[in-house]
Amino acid sequence: MAQSVSTGLWSADDVEELTEILAVRRSRLWQLTPPADLAAWVFADPEPAPLDPVPAAVDGHWADGLDEPQRAAWALAGWVARMTVPEAASTAGRHWLLSRVTEGHGPLLRLTVGVLETLGVYESGEEVWLRVAGAPIVLAMDAGAVDLEEWGRRGIDMQEDRTKTLAEEKLLLTCPDIDTALWLLRQPPVIAAARMLNAWVAAGPFSFGSRYRPEVAGRAWRAAETLLAGAAPAETGGERGFDREYAGSAVPADLSVQRSFDADAYLAGVSEHDRLCRALIDHLAAEGVRVGAGLHGVPVDLAWRDTDGRQFVAEVKSVVGDNEVAQLRLGLGQVLEYRHRLAARGIVATPVLIVSTCTDQAWSAICGDNRVILLQGQGTSDWTAALTKGRRPDAGAGTTGNDGCQFGEGTPRDH
Repeated sequence: MAQSVSTGLWSADDVEELTEILAVRRSRLWQLTPPADLAAWVFADPEPAPLDPVPAAVDGHWADGLDEPQRAAWALAGWVARMTVPEAASTAGRHWLLSRVTEGHGPLLRLTVGVLETLGVYESGEEVWLRVAGAPIVLAMDAGAVDLEEWGRRGIDMQEDRTKTLAEEKLLLTCPDIDTALWLLRQPPVIAAARMLNAWVAAGPFSFGSRYRPEVAGRAWRAAETLLAGAAPAETGGERGFDREYAGSAVPADLSVQRSFDADAYLAGVSEHDRLCRALIDHLAAEGVRVGAGLHGVPVDLAWRDTDGRQFVAEVKSVVGDNEVAQLRLGLGQVLEYRHRLAARGIVATPVLIVSTCTDQAWSAICGDNRVILLQGQGTSDWTAALTKGRRPDAGAGTTGNDGCQFGEGTPRDH
């Protein structure tokens, strides 16, 4: 099981906290993996359980007798089991099962982990629902890494889940079709949220062993290979230098009463994030450069090609109150992750970190050492110069000074 924490949103503190939560649960699962390893797996870069060993043999080919929507449904169900159930191959029938029942829109594939049904996929492809832990998604919302407006455009509904297990700590996500569910599940906060909930309930009781049908689990397990073998990013980027038009930050119409953060500060952060994004979009538009969001399925805040065809990606971080250092640290980690993921796809991109304010000149050197352009939102006059210098062949590691970090009027600076 994975031991490392994926870069970006999560930290070693998150793993430690989850380890403590899981450790209080007495479970047969600890015979297979200790709580610390399970907690690390929740936040690690998502990898599926391998094809072998398959939980059960399949009589014939897994797709026999299934039409196209059914094949897609079985593939999704198997993919979710292999991606989000801990130690899935060795715990099938002991900590989880996949069942096929009839309700609502017709035949439904339903994943049950511990005492909780955590996934439902209709074979017609008309609807997919998913139960997840709330904490990773709330954290991602705070960091600006979840675009609820985009979720709304795709028809994704998010509600507080009211089943008794962890009644106040989980969400119910509903998607209109399988493609949308796949897009949603490929977002790192969502996959972490699904893993976190399944890790918790898998360590609890499982009273459904008599309902386990090995052939159902085995069929879905093999079906998932169709997604894993040809899993292309949901977006393609194309020649535009971005996947989709920037549509602004999303603010929930009704903030949940269970949110533990300051709602006013949250709303201020969302507004500031949108202001920074639009400031850069307008600045580059004046130079004839079109800016969008996302690139080849990597959820960058902004992406564009300059007039010379060079690819840029930007992470935008609003600074509200006393969170400047935390936002700089988080933003740098995210943009480095995005550069790495794009490089793995053969895309060379110049990373840019945009923050509301930067009062510590050390951050210019920190970003320069990592070949990241740092821009401050208080003054756009030098943005063009910073972006131009940042893409020169001689601009890279070892950059010092405050190039790219503009100190606005009245902002303290070290001497």
